[in-house]
Amino acid sequence: MIKISVIIPVYNVEQYLKKCLNSIINQTLKDIEIICIDDGSTDSSLKILEEFKNKDERITLLTQNNEGAGVSRNKGIHLCQGEYISFVDSDDWLELDALEKLYNNAISNDADIVLFNAIECRNSDMTKNRIYLPIDSNINYNNFAFSYHYNKRLVMNGKFTIWSKIYRNSFLKDNSLKFYNHKIFNDVQFHIETMLKAKKISYLPEILYYYNKLNENSLQTRNLTSNERLIIFEIFKGVKRFLINNHYFHTFKINYLCFVISQSKVNFEKTLPEFKEEYYNKMRIYFINLNVVGEDLKQISSEYYKFYILVLNNKDYAAFEKFNLESTKIRNDYINKKELGTCIDKFDDMGINLDERKQKIIISLTSFPERMEDVHFCIYSLLRQKLKPDKIILWLAESQFPNKEKDLPKNLLNLKRNGLTIEWCEDIKSYKKLIPALKAFPNDYIITSDDDIFYPEDWLENLWKAHEESPNHIIASRCRRIKFDEEKTFEEYSNWSIIEESNTSFLNFITCGAGSLYPPNSLHSKVFDEESFKKLCPQADDIWFWAMAILNRTKIKCISTFNRLIYVNIARDMGILGSKRLWDKNQDGYNDIQFNNVINEFPVIKEIITNEED
Repeated sequence: MIKISVIIPVYNVEQYLKKCLNSIINQTLKDIEIICIDDGSTDSSLKILEEFKNKDERITLLTQNNEGAGVSRNKGIHLCQGEYISFVDSDDWLELDALEKLYNNAISNDADIVLFNAIECRNSDMTKNRIYLPIDSNINYNNFAFSYHYNKRLVMNGKFTIWSKIYRNSFLKDNSLKFYNHKIFNDVQFHIETMLKAKKISYLPEILYYYNKLNENSLQTRNLTSNERLIIFEIFKGVKRFLINNHYFHTFKINYLCFVISQSKVNFEKTLPEFKEEYYNKMRIYFINLNVVGEDLKQISSEYYKFYILVLNNKDYAAFEKFNLESTKIRNDYINKKELGTCIDKFDDMGINLDERKQKIIISLTSFPERMEDVHFCIYSLLRQKLKPDKIILWLAESQFPNKEKDLPKNLLNLKRNGLTIEWCEDIKSYKKLIPALKAFPNDYIITSDDDIFYPEDWLENLWKAHEESPNHIIASRCRRIKFDEEKTFEEYSNWSIIEESNTSFLNFITCGAGSLYPPNSLHSKVFDEESFKKLCPQADDIWFWAMAILNRTKIKCISTFNRLIYVNIARDMGILGSKRLWDKNQDGYNDIQFNNVINEFPVIKEIITNEED
């Protein structure tokens, strides 16, 4: 009786083929058949196969024109007679006792599929283990079988390889499970379909397979220099059809979303430059047609979440590339709310200075009802600063919270014991972050922060050090450099480049979110003119505060307090889920309109900054 049929598609692997075949013909399990399918090799691979066939009667040799590994494997499945099937790539090799161990595990567990581990061989010094699951000492793996319900991530987690599994022959044939005729990625759908259909899956937690990453002519990599990566979108459609037709889609909706986004991103990054635009266009159309809702996106990793939104928000590849070039200047990241929530619950430190300072350091910020569920994460980061402020004040509009603290979440109110102060004021929108504090503390240092950023522990300390070096200037964590054209006309706001560090200048335009330090009396007294700022720039407090600095002849120094901005809410940062952001309202030239309103109202501002540029 043939216990295992080994199926090997072969294409131009003369350098590695002998090692592969020797690892199979010398297996400790002798009751095997070896089916080799030459896929139109143009080197000496076929000759090597013939030599081995003449030496070992267990080898069956087929030849075909170059049709791909999927066609080759299907021919092998059709012919094979073994109880189980192993697929081996012709440039890889096995441990000599691999098939014996796998067969014993399969029989012991009556398994449809046996998973086992592999190692990637890149060169003599570089290897990488491919492990399905960590070893659990409480499990007897010779008596442990499961289905996809045990670990759904095994179905669409990126480990689509079929060479690190063996399959029951009758299981494949009874379920008509075959490879698709794609020249590349033909194992993806096969893996997903077999993992879902299998009633019994077992696991042998040993490294038994060596995956050769050195071969540039392998069945997979030889096609990846062309635009054949585009086939991935047909594979996505095929997987979705299978999930729907077999009533799995509801269960795997989020897994499928992660699968599509992650594989799209991986292949986009590996696509050659001359094919990227075509790939991007197909990817964007596919993303749009996914019809994903915001609640679904909350369940995927921030890396893939952000990539998905970036693709949706950039209508073509050129716009995507431009955005990426700009965003590399300040890299964004996101917090793990679950882990951080546990830390906040245990937090019992006092986050403010209790000693008397001659001039206080006040951190001032504002928020509104839609952000109440997350603002405590930001407050927590402010309470953990190495340099402790004298006050951390959250300004809230009474009209938005008619019951005041009764309308606030407990996780926010709990931080009052750590030093948070909540103050109530009239609703002047985003201006609440600074105007009330300037009125309440005219002789103190005011540091503004946003309510949707998680600040590093040295953020305030870095601002203060910069202040000590430049005590008469406003210190900003993030700026854009104002630009003029040849006729001394302001360029559009979108053309002002983001800067991380700079000398003091009137041309440094403060973008408030990352944090800014305002010394006492650094802004013109007109800063409090509510009628004017509501009329001139109702949605752009940063324009107003910058203008008041210039009117007061106060220069701005930009420093780098962030290696990256860490956002509390990725949905808000990316502009989805209906989240409110001033940035959204200020697109399509609205920032330029408000900026010009202020310049026209105070023409001396242009005089001041133009003279500096000269």
